[in-house]
Amino acid sequence: MKSAIVIDSTTKLRKNFSSDVDIYTVPVRVFIDDEEFQDSDGLTQKILESIKEDKKVETSLPRIDYIEELFEKLHKEYDIVYVLSVSSLLSGTYNLLCTIANKYENIIVFDSKTVSIQNTYVLERMIKDISNGKILEEDDIISYRDESLFLISVFDITRLHKSGRIGKVVSLIGKIMHVKPVLTIARSGEVQLVQKAVSSKKISEILRERVEAFVEKQKNLGSSSFVIYGAVGRDEYKDYVYDIAKNYDLKPQFLDIGPAVMTHVGTEGFGLVIGVWE
Repeated sequence: MKSAIVIDSTTKLRKNFSSDVDIYTVPVRVFIDDEEFQDSDGLTQKILESIKEDKKVETSLPRIDYIEELFEKLHKEYDIVYVLSVSSLLSGTYNLLCTIANKYENIIVFDSKTVSIQNTYVLERMIKDISNGKILEEDDIISYRDESLFLISVFDITRLHKSGRIGKVVSLIGKIMHVKPVLTIARSGEVQLVQKAVSSKKISEILRERVEAFVEKQKNLGSSSFVIYGAVGRDEYKDYVYDIAKNYDLKPQFLDIGPAVMTHVGTEGFGLVIGVWE
């Protein structure tokens, strides 16, 4: 069976990544002072400069005509097309993709209930299973999600607050006494507070504790192999990811945050994902 996967541009591929399954990307739109751009790696520097200059930077849904043309093409070329969308609670992209896909029986849209590098992990699990002949269902996406842990530390949540991607309580916490929240994406698909930190040492401690608990749980369920992905706003933040990886003798894979996600989180922070890989 000939299969393909469609992702939105908030899901990044690892550099030099090769796949037996064809992958297509739908770019979300980025607006800088109301000027429209397509989300792509070439836009990163412009986003960085715009954030620094405090310009109005926002994201919007992908272009409808782009999705319509892509789906019309793919439904003819493939037996089945899987679409992996950013969490429906973080973006309207999922609903848009579903609306357009409804006219095609062989296009299936999944709500990942997450974003960014955790979706990269989910994507690679999808590719692995498709390559082995598996027909994917929603329960598979949920399983991939549950077999990974996504932790995020944002040292300046100003941009998250502006974007409305976090609740008022988390935003308030971040403004009190320089408290730095450690966040995750809840199983429901929304941003959730894990714990508060007031120092780099405390952040590392929280990460180690949460990852250790996750790994122990997965080992009890029979898993023995893991992978780690990281995405950082600054190179110096890679140390947090390396600190976790060395405890499990793993080499972390770093991915770009990407312009669209950077629009909402800025550069002052990082994320890491650890997931089962058998």
